[in-house]
Amino acid sequence: MKKITTIVAVLFAATNLFSQVTFTRMWERSDSAFTETSLVANQKPSYLDANTRGIAYGNINSNTGMVERFFLVSRSGEGNVVRVLDAATGTSIKSMDNTGIAGGGFPISDIGITEDGVLLVSNCTHSSSGPFKIYKYTSEDAQPIEAISFPSGAIRYGDKITVTGRYSDGTARIYTIGGTILTNYKVQYFGMEQLATNWQFKQTPSELNTNITAAVSNFHQFTPGPDGGFYFRSVGLNDFQQFKADLTANIGNTHPTSIAQGGTTPVFIKTVGGFDYACYLRYGSGAFSKLANNLVEVVKIDRSIGISSAIVVASTPSLGKTAPGNGAGHVAVKLLPNGDVDIFVLSSINGIARYKLTGFTTGVENTKTDNIRLITTKNQLTVEGVAVSSVEIFNSLGQKVKSENRNIINTAGLQGIYLVNIKEAGITVKTVKVLLK
Repeated sequence: MKKITTIVAVLFAATNLFSQVTFTRMWERSDSAFTETSLVANQKPSYLDANTRGIAYGNINSNTGMVERFFLVSRSGEGNVVRVLDAATGTSIKSMDNTGIAGGGFPISDIGITEDGVLLVSNCTHSSSGPFKIYKYTSEDAQPIEAISFPSGAIRYGDKITVTGRYSDGTARIYTIGGTILTNYKVQYFGMEQLATNWQFKQTPSELNTNITAAVSNFHQFTPGPDGGFYFRSVGLNDFQQFKADLTANIGNTHPTSIAQGGTTPVFIKTVGGFDYACYLRYGSGAFSKLANNLVEVVKIDRSIGISSAIVVASTPSLGKTAPGNGAGHVAVKLLPNGDVDIFVLSSINGIARYKLTGFTTGVENTKTDNIRLITTKNQLTVEGVAVSSVEIFNSLGQKVKSENRNIINTAGLQGIYLVNIKEAGITVKTVKVLLK
């Protein structure tokens, strides 16, 4: 596995955080990976082209029980196919049954999965090509069931959908944005209703009262953000936007000059301290065209400032050199119990991959117990209330300047504000700023 490391070392006054963010390639099947390794396992699949546009990651039922899967929606020369891949290896396992899937401008277009493993596939309809449809799979071995058939008229639906919630308790939602000015770019979603004891999707969408700025484009996507809010981006519009849970615009809702302007809608990862982390597929444009593209970038956003503060803190290698002409592709995120993150990516023409992202920092004022006290005297730091295994001291650049495996530390020569990281049995139990004398 290949490791790519980015050191994020910044002033306390600017970020109050320190970290070492590392991407590890779990598996990759792309032009770049094959060129690098010459291994057949890294070779880009023959079906991968500009018409392979949607992905989903999650657990789904099968004849052998729940299984972890990575799904690709493709309408390539091999036909309209939902491909099932082993999420652990990227190996193609099978194609989903497509019995009864028909109609629309494109019979299949995008895909999503609920938290409890119901797979949902959209068609793409436009110019009165028929109703907008959603097909439901309750198992990877089942036939599709038509879950939604909505007469969308001349409005284009289905290029992108976003699925949230659980099917079994009626909280599932399917978000979509019409791809023409006829909708005024309002975000719509299909919620659920209960029929007797069974939940089912409503056949008419509800509308969110958002004030988004969109380009005349087909590809609009709305993804869940922090604090119950949302991220938004559309192809042809360089800026990405953020909305609060009440659908008002987030503060600092201006695209930062430090980030490439070509990319998919960000997917929220997590909040750490006073910062939000998100990732997206960058395919490059404008001033960034000479740099590597078709890769995943992780950005950090200061919650007190907003999107204008976003900076790139880590990026993967490029999956290939070919820029997708339609802005297709996406990322999906899996949060791990130990705080690490797995990121799945589709770069439509170039490849697919799974990366592990480690090294997320904790907030500066972070503690697992209130019993820990730090006492500073001249040239000395004393830690009480914990069986110390190590005490690490970092300067304002994030550089480790001292490390001891005892609770009394000689701090001679260290004056000013430092970051102190305390470990018990090798596990961090407190991270705090301290004024050393």
